Amino acid sequence: MLQYIELSLKNLAYQRMRALLTLLGVIIGITAVISMVSIGTGMTKAIEEQFEAFGTNKIIISSTMEFGAKGRGLVDADVDDMEDIVGVAFVSPMYSVSTGSEFKGEEKVITVWGLDPGKAERTFSDVGGYRLYRGRWLEPGDRNVVVIGYTVHDDYFRSRVELGNNIKIQGEKFRVVGIFAETGDPDHDKSVMVNLDRIRELLGREDSVTAIIVRVKDGADVNIVRQRIEERLKNRHEDAEFTILTSQQLIEAISSSLKVVQVVFGGIAAVSLVVGGIGIANTMVMNVMERTREIGIMKATGATNSQVMRIFLVESGIFGLVGGTIGIFFGYLISRAINAAAEKYLGPGMLTTAVTPDMVATALVFSVCVGVISGLYPAYRAVKLDPVEALRA
Repeated sequence: MLQYIELSLKNLAYQRMRALLTLLGVIIGITAVISMVSIGTGMTKAIEEQFEAFGTNKIIISSTMEFGAKGRGLVDADVDDMEDIVGVAFVSPMYSVSTGSEFKGEEKVITVWGLDPGKAERTFSDVGGYRLYRGRWLEPGDRNVVVIGYTVHDDYFRSRVELGNNIKIQGEKFRVVGIFAETGDPDHDKSVMVNLDRIRELLGREDSVTAIIVRVKDGADVNIVRQRIEERLKNRHEDAEFTILTSQQLIEAISSSLKVVQVVFGGIAAVSLVVGGIGIANTMVMNVMERTREIGIMKATGATNSQVMRIFLVESGIFGLVGGTIGIFFGYLISRAINAAAEKYLGPGMLTTAVTPDMVATALVFSVCVGVISGLYPAYRAVKLDPVEALRA
């Protein structure tokens, strides 16, 4: 095999410019494959990390009937009922709404999360990314106070919002007692936490709840607890529809969607590689035509058809191997550049591309296979040449 490789490299060296142009097609194809697939892989990894940080022992319940025409959504009585379910360690109700806010005369729409002040810290303190930058969490007895996301503090309004400042929500003043550190999620960083009862009072929503976060006891089966919650809600609400998802189910659902994105990205990039394969086939056909006499001499001196075929297949495979290796390197560089740009313009952790060893190995094998397959027809033509006719050429 080393002899075939050495001979192939010498032959390719005679037509350096043609070889470089052929390699360029493969390089572009593999670069596109690596960079685009790495984006999809990175998106999947980022989502999984966020949900793993949220905790695998949590269940999220939301109602599709909160603003529906029939039935009612989740209410406080549902929260009380869930606390009695076997396997439930902790239940935290939430009311989320986008509403008007004002700071120093500047009005903006802001996302408000209403939580039980006594449960806010227990709900989110163990969730990755939720940590205080300054101040404190909501505490029992808090009414007109607010804990704000980092973006609200830093650059949401013209002026920075600091501890002790007042923000108006629904025309009522709320004093800032805490500021969250940056999470990297724009939605979270632009939201604020207030007293659940206070925001519902201002909106006239009585005992409505938009979501419930349930923490499962250590050792309890999350899926069994989920089934118990579903049965309890069906007994309480005949007409309403609810979404009950465990953290694992959310991860699987989003990962499945992102895999489709990965396939689409990979498919688009693979088109470039196919074009590169056509370039290899074209180059190898030209080599066969230009080396007709050489092939005739090899056959006349005892070279078998399989040996001739190997020479041309090794040459085309080298195109795939070298082009794939260089393409992987450039794809990695582009992946790193995307990471840097995403961190600067989207925020930390929002998009982190990932070039994995499996991805590199697959791309390299795919590139070599494209090269070898592209060389099959030229190699077949070389094998079929008649030695006598070839020597006359």
